[in-house]
Amino acid sequence: MSHLIEQAAKKHKTWINIVNSFGCPKNISEDIVQEMYIYLIRYEKEGKNIWYEADEINYYYVFKQLRGIYVSYLRSNSKITKVSLDEIDKQFEEIDPKEYEEQYEEFLNGYLRAVDDVYWYDKKVFELIAKGKSVAELSRDTKIGYYSLYNTYNKVKNKLKDDLL
Repeated sequence: MSHLIEQAAKKHKTWINIVNSFGCPKNISEDIVQEMYIYLIRYEKEGKNIWYEADEINYYYVFKQLRGIYVSYLRSNSKITKVSLDEIDKQFEEIDPKEYEEQYEEFLNGYLRAVDDVYWYDKKVFELIAKGKSVAELSRDTKIGYYSLYNTYNKVKNKLKDDLL
């Protein structure tokens, strides 16, 4: 084990307490501190120095690492909604296939009507970007300004959202 990790491990309880002070549960705090150790190993392998004088680790660097890992954890958990498979099965059992097809047809017809109401240029830009062409590619190919295409696409997208929702 490297000298850096040995010194960091001596303060393991301190790191756990710091992460707990962010409002993190104990079991998650352990994982975050372990991940911080991985960052320290990478940092050391890159030849960077995170020592104060003598054998004291830069606490500010460790604190920033712990805080960054915790914030990343919060962001990743806020985007994921956990649903059990039983709940999904129940929802599908409750759906009548004919009713679903009717709702889909109604939505599709509404979408097609809304797209037909859009000016032809706006419609063409929207369709090209919606099919997977990037705004940058389209801008290079057509010699039309990037922001002009981007704004056109967003205008049509927002109009469709307003019309359909």
